[in-house]
Amino acid sequence: MCSGVNELRSASLEMAIPPAERSKILEAMNEFDSTLLPTDEWRDWQNNRSQLWALKYEGRLYPPKKIISLATGLPVGKFSGGPEAIDYLEKHELEVIRLRQFTLDSVFKLILERYDEARKSIEYAGNHEIKEFFDEAGRIIRVSSTLTGHPNINVVTSYGKGDFARIPWISLLDKRETETTQAGIYIVYLFEEGGKGVYLKLAQGVALAQKEYGAKAKEALQENAGKIRVQCSNLASHGFDLSGKTNLQTDSKLGKLYEASTIAAKRYSSDAMPSEAELFGDLKILLSTYDGYVINRDSATQPILDQRRLALIGTWRSVADDAEEVKQKIQSNGGWASWWSFTIKEEAQPRLSTPFNLYAYTGNGILGAKLRVAEYKTSRGNGGLESPWPELTDERWRGTTRVSNAQSGIFKTWFRIDRIEVLDPPMVVSAFDISPSLSTAQNVLNQNTFGYVYDRDDDVTSYSKTEPLLEISLDWLAQQTGLSSSSLQEMITALRTDSPQIILAGPPGTGKTWVARQLAHYLTRGNPRCIRFVQFHPSYTYESFMEGLRPVTRNGGISFEVTNGLVLDCVENMRRCGDLNNPAQDHVIVIDEANRANLPKVLGELMFLFEYRQQSVRLQYSGDFLLPANLRFIATMNTADRSIRSIDVALRRRFDVFELRPDPEILRKYYENNRPSLPGLVDGFVQLNQMLESELDRHHTIGHTFFMRSEMGAETLRKIWTRRVFPLIEEFFFDQPQFTREFSLERFWPAANGA
Repeated sequence: MCSGVNELRSASLEMAIPPAERSKILEAMNEFDSTLLPTDEWRDWQNNRSQLWALKYEGRLYPPKKIISLATGLPVGKFSGGPEAIDYLEKHELEVIRLRQFTLDSVFKLILERYDEARKSIEYAGNHEIKEFFDEAGRIIRVSSTLTGHPNINVVTSYGKGDFARIPWISLLDKRETETTQAGIYIVYLFEEGGKGVYLKLAQGVALAQKEYGAKAKEALQENAGKIRVQCSNLASHGFDLSGKTNLQTDSKLGKLYEASTIAAKRYSSDAMPSEAELFGDLKILLSTYDGYVINRDSATQPILDQRRLALIGTWRSVADDAEEVKQKIQSNGGWASWWSFTIKEEAQPRLSTPFNLYAYTGNGILGAKLRVAEYKTSRGNGGLESPWPELTDERWRGTTRVSNAQSGIFKTWFRIDRIEVLDPPMVVSAFDISPSLSTAQNVLNQNTFGYVYDRDDDVTSYSKTEPLLEISLDWLAQQTGLSSSSLQEMITALRTDSPQIILAGPPGTGKTWVARQLAHYLTRGNPRCIRFVQFHPSYTYESFMEGLRPVTRNGGISFEVTNGLVLDCVENMRRCGDLNNPAQDHVIVIDEANRANLPKVLGELMFLFEYRQQSVRLQYSGDFLLPANLRFIATMNTADRSIRSIDVALRRRFDVFELRPDPEILRKYYENNRPSLPGLVDGFVQLNQMLESELDRHHTIGHTFFMRSEMGAETLRKIWTRRVFPLIEEFFFDQPQFTREFSLERFWPAANGA
């Protein structure tokens, strides 16, 4: 359901943990100290590697699940010890800290130890420890150096859809081969039912084979695996089993297909788990083989993927009445943030290239409006998300993740909408082809999920002629960003030179993305059609940013066509609307988190064009290309993630770098506007960053935006510290965890004590 426009269902989520007074929890801690701590079972509980979290109270540490169990009478096996327990204790104004960091081997062991019991004892929905384990495993793999040389790899994790899977998995998909686990060849970690071991495999997607071959899918998978296995014989010398025989300890039909899909495999036992270094060593070998397969694959084993552009369908029955108000907000603010109470399927996300269309279903098979999605953010589970674009969000939805505890009231997906069109005449759903791996005819129209169809609009990324808008004042920009007019003028001047590229660099929470957006809004005079936004990540490629060959299915076969990336697509639209080299109308590309990608590889010829705007360069497919003089680039870089000094020197000299630092004045001004705040908030903020800068450097500090809330009381500050700030500090000191003990909420904000 969308943005509060539709009526919310009244059903609410039930808490797995029964309520208890704070006094009961304090009594449970006393009981633990007096009766359990002296016993052999609990004397050294903090050294148990399965204990990841600790309840901290008056300088002492306690196991969170056991304390909750003592306080409520609920057995520890009946609820999650991760986010569920943490949220419960924090609601009682108690502090929970992390005892140790995850490694890949440790998180694999935790999944094997706890998954089977969790599957039988806790609810699938919610922010539980199983979700945390899989999120962490995926994160560890994504940021590892093993994936550095593999920009085409997308890491996807799954422990079920609506209910726990018997065989959960973590997959690594090469987008040149497949963008879904339902088809193609990919690497996957498959966790055995019962938790005795996990397989690292080169395997095949089984869903498409099941649809195509039915009862003979198992034989078809085994036959295809045999063909591919010939190309992977080198794996035998590295300890991989090429027999195709694996045992997932399951009798499920899907599990048997997983076994049949095996090309090569290596098993890790739960009681003899290799070190993280060994796990990544095996993954590196398999990635190299996988990469070679993708490059040299035999056409007889090549998957046929439908490369048509995807669109979404979502229920919004009152869209005709609401459209004019939404349109006005887009015109006034450059966009509008829209929340929906369901997620975008994980396997669909790599195929949703922004911008894409969202069609509003109004009932009786009718689509009443078309909205263009410029950006989106979706939850990995049933947890809610705050709007990533508070400036574009209706005030009543800012700074919150839900309107109720009902599933239909939780913000699971946010869209940044930059165009809305009431369809007159309306379209019918039956005019669209359904994406078979994502939707069916029965569920494509469903108020509890998105429908996935192939778009009929071939012009989703094009613009009509740009209408001139009034110039925006510098005072407005200063008010929006909190920066001084002189600082902003320096940025604007740099963006209006012959080399109009700048980098906004700074530690997390300094408002880099917000400032970049506002600068783009200022330069384009608030015209959303003249702004493109992209967030770089380790798997982002030249083909996505500039141009490349992409497979297209035609007449049952595959052909490769040259497809524009974001930059060439933007330039083409500037040409269509008459803005090419028009000094009266700037266009801006905002590159968020630029240093997360392999920049020289992604930028390609832009490295030359950034410096020599007046000269053309010959692209591999499109021929001569010249950057328009009025196309400006604003990049952001997180200096805590990677210092600006480590960026390629050739790239640095093509960008003017502006450093954004934690700014207590912005924080002070923010709360001067009649917003309630905690006494000493700004002073504590200054002291925190002085200590971080003294222990580390100015790049590893905490930005002011973490502390900018509509209301800042002791409870809010404690949540920010526990959930946002302290985990970041732990990350700063990941190799020196003893230093984190010097950082506590009460040290910097005594007024929060006892909150």
